Amino acid sequence: MGRTATVAQLAPFSLGLLTAAGADTASAEAATWAMLHASLHGIDSHGIRLLPWYADCLRNGIAKGRPDVTVSHPRRAVALVDADDGLGHIAMYRAMDEACAIARDCGIGMASVINSTHFGAAGAYTLAAADAGFIGFATCNSGAFVVPHGGSKPIHGTSPISFAAPNPGGDPFLLDMATSAVPWNKVLRYRTEGLELPEGVAVDQSGAFVTDPNKAVALAPVGGPDFGYKGAGLGGMADMLGGILTGMRLSSDQDGLALGDTKVGHFVMAIDPTLFMTLEAFGIGVETYISRFREQPGTYAAGGPEWERRRRREAEGIPLPQGLHAELAAAASKAGVPLAF
Repeated sequence: MGRTATVAQLAPFSLGLLTAAGADTASAEAATWAMLHASLHGIDSHGIRLLPWYADCLRNGIAKGRPDVTVSHPRRAVALVDADDGLGHIAMYRAMDEACAIARDCGIGMASVINSTHFGAAGAYTLAAADAGFIGFATCNSGAFVVPHGGSKPIHGTSPISFAAPNPGGDPFLLDMATSAVPWNKVLRYRTEGLELPEGVAVDQSGAFVTDPNKAVALAPVGGPDFGYKGAGLGGMADMLGGILTGMRLSSDQDGLALGDTKVGHFVMAIDPTLFMTLEAFGIGVETYISRFREQPGTYAAGGPEWERRRRREAEGIPLPQGLHAELAAAASKAGVPLAF
């Protein structure tokens, strides 16, 4: 086994690095837990590898380290969270908390986030809803990295969608996907680790598909060369909810650097299953659904591989490939924070 680190090692390191870069405690904690959520579940493109990036964005003033996150309620079932150009994680956790609180009262709650930045893996927030007993949904738009089906100029962002459902008797159902064939952060990770991209997920300047991550300048929508219109449609949905409905910018109006554009919108929703049945009855249905996949070895309900990776990584540690460890070491040196793993 290569080099690994535990959550107990990575959490204080991340908090120290973000704090040294100017983040307040709440922002540092939210970003750290969102990154560790991704790393534990094997979503390495959005995991601890983003830490040096977030720290640099705080230092460079792209994201505020001490934002004044505010909440208003335009109507009874809706919250509006102003992220004040801070890191997106703290605003998203707050938005989902607000949506769940509203759902506890009204049965369904929604929240929009404005003036935000990159928030990491969307599943961190829908899983927070599921852990609280609610069905969670989250999406956002993002800087244009994704060409339309058959096109060469990006229109959509990687714009994730996530849906989680509670399961008191086992693992929640957890869908967390980019509307692109792969996240852009996976291209960056493959560059760092010297890996080749799968076929049909990224394109060069002319719109031709490439497997060399260093030649990739944009992504294809999910569905690839033949069925990318489906991913393009989902990317459009993310723009409707994350860009237009929030009053923020369309993906094609952002600068394509993710955190480089601070006027990003997010959208979350929480549904209380007890509107229709007890939480226990709902959980039995979720567990029954997931069990049907176990009857066919090698198949998984959404979230299945992530839960397996989480259990393995909790026992064995989170992998730190050589390139990633070097980046963390460089970030530690820049911040004057010790690297103890």
